[in-house]
Amino acid sequence: METAVSLRRLGACLLLGAGLAATACAQEVAALRLNFERSWIAATLGPVKRQMSELTALEKRLAAASDYDGAIRARKERLKLQHEIERLDKELLLLQSRELSMKSAQLGEKITLSIDSAVLKEVKREGGAITGWTRPGASAEWKLPALPPGGYEVMLRYRCGPLEGGSLTAKEARFTLTGTIETTLKGPEERNLGTLKLSEGATTFTLTAATIFKDNLMQLLGVELVPASR
Repeated sequence: METAVSLRRLGACLLLGAGLAATACAQEVAALRLNFERSWIAATLGPVKRQMSELTALEKRLAAASDYDGAIRARKERLKLQHEIERLDKELLLLQSRELSMKSAQLGEKITLSIDSAVLKEVKREGGAITGWTRPGASAEWKLPALPPGGYEVMLRYRCGPLEGGSLTAKEARFTLTGTIETTLKGPEERNLGTLKLSEGATTFTLTAATIFKDNLMQLLGVELVPASR
């Protein structure tokens, strides 16, 4: 299915020709090639592993029957297949590395998480901001687009009055970052909470109030993730 979708996208790219940037077409071709190579390896691994299991069983039967020459021949064939599986495994690792490099190259300067798309728990949207962080555990959660793993700077734009503030955690599937929300003396400001590591296949990003100075943590106006390598 994935390869069929890639083929349709590639066909559209070729039909439009000059109407699309050459780099976009090159990316489609590279993605199609990568998907094909991965599909080929996946289709090859199954039969090879089954044959290796059969040879292992045959080797044991021949040895049990004192047919040691036959057992040695079965073992030699089994080792050949084992080396082939190890080679295919290395190719899969190379494909994964190429895929990560492609995704990193396609990333923009920043990933903006919309205030309107957040799933809220014990907070509310008001005046274009997320506010009402009145107790620890109050949170806002976003679905992440497909992102390569690695470090991302968590950039927050917020307003925080003198009686507001506290601490906040940013969390994905495995890793957590904790930072301080400080008073903004000149109205809304953009501040870097720190670098959060995203794991492979991370699908959600959550901001959760950890401590509250008095009545409210802040009025959150914007959230952006910036690849740390940029």
